[in-house]
Amino acid sequence: MKKIKGLWAEFKKFICRGNIVDLSVAVIIGAAFNAIVTSLTNNIIKPIINWAVGGSDGAGLVTMLRAVYTTDADGNSIIDMTNSIYIDWGTFIMKIIDFLMIALVLFVIVKVYSGIKNAAEKVNERRIKQTEKLIKKFRKGGASEEQAMKLAEEQVAEAEAVAEQPKPTAEELLTEIRDLLKDSRSAEDKDRSDT
Repeated sequence: MKKIKGLWAEFKKFICRGNIVDLSVAVIIGAAFNAIVTSLTNNIIKPIINWAVGGSDGAGLVTMLRAVYTTDADGNSIIDMTNSIYIDWGTFIMKIIDFLMIALVLFVIVKVYSGIKNAAEKVNERRIKQTEKLIKKFRKGGASEEQAMKLAEEQVAEAEAVAEQPKPTAEELLTEIRDLLKDSRSAEDKDRSDT
């Protein structure tokens, strides 16, 4: 029973690691995006290319190695694409376009994700450095290790809370300055009238 609990705890730790969760999300998004790209290339781009080269249903983008002919309902001789041997350039081109589009989107996703992750790491590094600096300061002031850590964490948390508060706009600042100037003029005028 202990062995099963240990394996379960290890499995839970493995699953909850950031890389596994990120990878799972990436696989799901990649599969969904693959369907969109395949539809775009097969249903929009391929017909346009076929139309441009004068064929229909890919017939304009194939090289026949051995053509097998059959007759249609009207008795006309047509190529039986199912039994013919041919090189399908259209499908090959569409797969290249699929690959390039997926690679481009994944590149953009990875760049954005890396940028966010790097920014978060920089913020965390800055927080750690601030905390260490404050701990040293409080230790020099005579605080115990625990007290210094607690005080440093409180001070860093306060600084972060202040930093997260929305900054006033330029218009709000100008309005506040105008009001302060009015108040100071009113006080000066009152002082003059009293004397």
